[in-house]
Amino acid sequence: MDGAIKVAVVQGDRRRGAVAQALGLIADDVRDRVQGAGALVVPTLDELGRGWASTDRDALSATIDALLAAGAGTIDVATGKGVARPGAAACFDRFGYRSETAGRPVAYHDLDAEADAWTTVETRGGLPDDTLRVASRVVAATCRVSLSIARTHGVFRLGLGLPNLATVVHPDDRRRLEPAPFPSRLSSRAASISSLLESWRGWLVRGWLSVRSLDGGMMLTGPERRRLERIERATDLLTALAASVLPTISVVDGFLGMHGEGPRLGKPLRLGTVIAGTDAVAVDAVAAAIMGFDPLNVAYLRRAQAAGLGVADLAAITIVGEPWSQVRRKCRRHASDRLLRLVSGPDDGQPVGVPSPHFRSRRARLRAAARKSSRS
Repeated sequence: MDGAIKVAVVQGDRRRGAVAQALGLIADDVRDRVQGAGALVVPTLDELGRGWASTDRDALSATIDALLAAGAGTIDVATGKGVARPGAAACFDRFGYRSETAGRPVAYHDLDAEADAWTTVETRGGLPDDTLRVASRVVAATCRVSLSIARTHGVFRLGLGLPNLATVVHPDDRRRLEPAPFPSRLSSRAASISSLLESWRGWLVRGWLSVRSLDGGMMLTGPERRRLERIERATDLLTALAASVLPTISVVDGFLGMHGEGPRLGKPLRLGTVIAGTDAVAVDAVAAAIMGFDPLNVAYLRRAQAAGLGVADLAAITIVGEPWSQVRRKCRRHASDRLLRLVSGPDDGQPVGVPSPHFRSRRARLRAAARKSSRS
């Protein structure tokens, strides 16, 4: 198994124990990545300040214990929440992070409060807005740990370890990696009502997209095409971001995640599973498979693999712990998932925003075939 891409999959009754066991299964790999240096952990903080949709204190505590055992001298916990309230600093207290890690060499950083501490990252598109400002603290870290939850996503289909990196981007640039703006000052009751309404809307959207693709194809409306272009661009930016601040260790906490209209108005998803590894792309690929997705059909995973950032092909990944097929659970996908599938991969040969021929209507395909036949 030397040199193999290893991903640990653990299912259990207690989150803290499952995280500790998953990291224990890859302890040698973790030790090689830490190498006696400090480590920086990027947790998930829910935009609406809900504890169940954020990294749990037990998962954070178990991860920090594993890093310290691997030789990390200090731990930085760093993330941002943009304009959403409460801010990251308040969430560190509200969710019990500080009290849980008291007495350990852990420092907390609200990246949005570090106004001038940003490094510009160039992307490869050549457009005027082809830059991202990334927290300098994260760029400088030698051991980065993404501690995300398993959830669906309205831009990337899945919001796992790599999409979790959006929280280390400057708030003004972060909007290019997230779903459309959403009111951040909602009460918990208003958020619950909005989630219920969004679920009903989701059923309607899901049904409408399903009917439109009954013949194996779907022509896009103008708004859908513009949205797809934005998502294509966001996927490019995420790949560039990952190339600049690729996590050296990734943990996806699927003990209690989110499905449906994630990452904001989804419903709780109980998987009882933790996935961990030192190949962030492989960890996301295994988590995607456990949630019922084909990893190579998720655009950001295809692009990350093509860019050499990791492995998304399950056949090339060695699972330690539970076989992923035994803990797999089909989750409810985002209502727009049929549209999100149209995002092209690096080898699809389609211009940005143009769906592959499979998703054009049958009538359009027949007309194209007739034209080709007449020319020949």
